[in-house]
Amino acid sequence: LIMTAGMVGIGFAADLFSLYVLFEVMSVASFVLVAFEREDWEPVEAGVKYLVISTTGSLLALLGIAIIYSYTGTLELAGLAPRLAGQAGGAAMMALTAMIIVGFGVKAAIVPMHTWLPDAHSAAPSGISAMLSGIVIEAGLIAMLRVLMGIAAVNFGLLMVLLALVTMFVGNLIALRQTDLKRMFAYSSVAQMGYIVMGVGLALGYPHFAAFSGMRGALYHIFNHAIAKGGAFLCAGAFLWLLGTRDMRRLSGIGRRFPVVAISFLIFALALAGTPPFNGYFSKLLLVRAGADVGGWGLFMAVMLVLNSVISLFYYLGAVNTVIFGPVPEDGPKSIKPLPFMIVLPIVVRGVLAVLLGVYP
Repeated sequence: LIMTAGMVGIGFAADLFSLYVLFEVMSVASFVLVAFEREDWEPVEAGVKYLVISTTGSLLALLGIAIIYSYTGTLELAGLAPRLAGQAGGAAMMALTAMIIVGFGVKAAIVPMHTWLPDAHSAAPSGISAMLSGIVIEAGLIAMLRVLMGIAAVNFGLLMVLLALVTMFVGNLIALRQTDLKRMFAYSSVAQMGYIVMGVGLALGYPHFAAFSGMRGALYHIFNHAIAKGGAFLCAGAFLWLLGTRDMRRLSGIGRRFPVVAISFLIFALALAGTPPFNGYFSKLLLVRAGADVGGWGLFMAVMLVLNSVISLFYYLGAVNTVIFGPVPEDGPKSIKPLPFMIVLPIVVRGVLAVLLGVYP
């Protein structure tokens, strides 16, 4: 609840002080939630790594906010741009923009500030993994955008597009080699942030061509990713609850014993890969449309997004093939306890939403 309150506050904050404090409220709560299960050292280690890296980014963002205040004498977001108009495009504003991008980009898991994410998302309780991947990293991006669009001192759109290109490739290529189901989904979240950042970058870098289409695609993909990736992590959590492992080789064939969860898992995998008629396809289609509207460099980014979606299909379908259709290990348990209704219900609800938002986007 505290973490959720921080995220809601980031959206409502009207000044940099409130924005930063509520960003930290969200962050501190998420540190604790990652290390919540202490049966072994993995969650504690992941929580400490997350704490150290995220706090370093937060301090850099705080330094940037202090410099903004030294230039403007105000922290009100609405009053920053007019007071910084004379500084626009200068070296100081470029350095300030870099501080904000790196500071908040750590939480947004933009490469190369993403190194905390695979450990934290895979070690956290599955319900928290769903929130971290589904909304917390997007909240970091929203915080970054609110500050950068507030100061409006540098056109950072092209930089965001370049970061998006690196982010989507790094996330997808590393995810290809994972055998840990939750870790695979964690790296997938890095790639999905690349798609979202691409839409934002095109919208802000080329406002005359893609201001609406780029931002529309990015915001819709945030929504769709929250539904599909949250559902995928909940499925992984259900399998972990049943067999006590995240290793896909040990989970082989478990889906056939629980067909409702297996069908939902398949829907989430196809939605995240951008397969029609599921919800992820239509938000990616809007992002491709934004690239086509820009033309040239934007068209290249649209092709890169499609290529990355094809790459992601390999590891999503690989996971589906193993977890649902794979042979049951000989040393696996002969009888498995049934899944509680309250574990299955949110998975099914998200699966239905993934279909409905694709059929009727």
